[in-house]
Amino acid sequence: MFRIIVLMFIIFITACSPKYKIEKIYHPPSDKNCLRECDREFNTCQSSCQKSYQQCLKDSISRAKSIYDRLEREYQTKLDRYYRNYDRYLKELDAYNKQLSTYRKDYQFYAKICSQYKDREACQRKDYLKKKIKSIEYQKPNPPQKPSKIDFETVLKKERQACSCDCGCRELYDACYQGCGGRVEIRKVCIEHCD
Repeated sequence: MFRIIVLMFIIFITACSPKYKIEKIYHPPSDKNCLRECDREFNTCQSSCQKSYQQCLKDSISRAKSIYDRLEREYQTKLDRYYRNYDRYLKELDAYNKQLSTYRKDYQFYAKICSQYKDREACQRKDYLKKKIKSIEYQKPNPPQKPSKIDFETVLKKERQACSCDCGCRELYDACYQGCGGRVEIRKVCIEHCD
């Protein structure tokens, strides 16, 4: 109960706490020609970055195809192994069910003789078979786990996530801007639940 109260308190506090956003305020330098050079370098960086990103997206298809082909071969190997293990499992399960059925029939036979005639040997055999049945029930074979198939779209999505369109151009621009004598002010601005 205490944990639930603490959890609810934490959720309440975080839900009502202020949310902030980082803003950059640029104070321009007196040399505007220098800033034009910063703008040109920024645009060149962005253009190059966008081309690299687009190329990465194009290449992601061939990378994903290569990875998918390898995973498909691995899947087929695992699937073949699964079917062999499943056949063995079915044989083991059949043997298990036959053995259990035999012990249960024997148990019913000796239980009937024990209750009707109070035969000591039949009662001992009944008790032995009851323990044996419980022991065998814990030894039931487990089926093998079927391997899961991976689809191409999942592999492609993962490869595309590796592509980045952030090349640090903004940081380079800020450094150039400050090198020209400008000032970059970073402020934390409240945008929600402000007091």
